[in-house]
Amino acid sequence: MNSFKAKISDIKTSGSFSLVSLNANGLKLKSIVIDTPETADYIQLNNEVNVIFKELEASIAIQANLPISLQNQISGDITDIQKGQLLARITLQTQVGPITSVITSGSADKLGLTVGQEVFALIKTNELMLSKE
Repeated sequence: MNSFKAKISDIKTSGSFSLVSLNANGLKLKSIVIDTPETADYIQLNNEVNVIFKELEASIAIQANLPISLQNQISGDITDIQKGQLLARITLQTQVGPITSVITSGSADKLGLTVGQEVFALIKTNELMLSKE
């Protein structure tokens, strides 16, 4: 699991869903959660929360700002690549700390990933989980 701390900077609510904007060391992220400030006491403006996501939920891109719907883009330098026959574990050093992504080995080869290369971890808003500090 990837995990780091962030501060809630904005909350938009519709029904039982909230789109929570986060700031983690200057990095702006968004998470959609099935909770509201009324149903979860930790979803409050300026609260610090844990941001959690699985390694399998982080895709890797070799350029920023691609025309895709994924809003969460975290830049980092590759510090380790462990490739197996099917899967590759890519570790990045980012402004929020280390992040790990598991992608197919074929994708790692296609992207030409190397240690030291700057890449971008892409995570869907519904894959960023939030929890109390």
